[in-house]
Amino acid sequence: MTKIEFFITKFAYKTEETTDVSFISPMARRKLSQLDKTSLCVLNECFNNDDTKLVFASQFGELDRLKKLVTQYTNENEVSPATFSASVHNAAIGQFSLLNKINKSYNSISAEEHTFSAGLIEAVLSAKNEDILYCYCDSNKITEGFACIITMKPNLLTKKLELEILDTPVEKYTDTENEIQNFLNFLNNNHPEFVSKNGIYKFSRGHQ
Repeated sequence: MTKIEFFITKFAYKTEETTDVSFISPMARRKLSQLDKTSLCVLNECFNNDDTKLVFASQFGELDRLKKLVTQYTNENEVSPATFSASVHNAAIGQFSLLNKINKSYNSISAEEHTFSAGLIEAVLSAKNEDILYCYCDSNKITEGFACIITMKPNLLTKKLELEILDTPVEKYTDTENEIQNFLNFLNNNHPEFVSKNGIYKFSRGHQ
């Protein structure tokens, strides 16, 4: 069993109904998909500085734009370059990097139904020497986004958390199949732990 201690100093959760992108100019806003808007909203709420590394996760990415591209290609035998560039999986995090003039590299994760926890684990494991701004967003049945700052630096304002990589899978504790909601319940102290869907990764509160 491997155990990693870390801190989450900020986090934000938004749905389509609570997304606010008034910090983006109207000209730029009109080009954004709903996935872009919700991603940018939660990222903006947690963003500290341009020295923070980014990890983005989405199972489906820009699925609606991709469907439109397929239809356009079927009907016209060509696609719009602008629409294509906005349909790639990492389009949202790319937009955020451009808006905030972030020159650092970022990781973009997709892992089917395990995408939220896979991205979260990638963020924790990447936070050895620098803070990580992690964002998960998807627009499938509903549009929802989650972002947080992960750091290894001791923080008196937040509780220490622990990620355990288990040798033997355990049964997950869930209220719902929605991993974001289960993780939010954990962060809000409604549950003592959060276990990934595959039962291999467990998050719990560490001892201060």
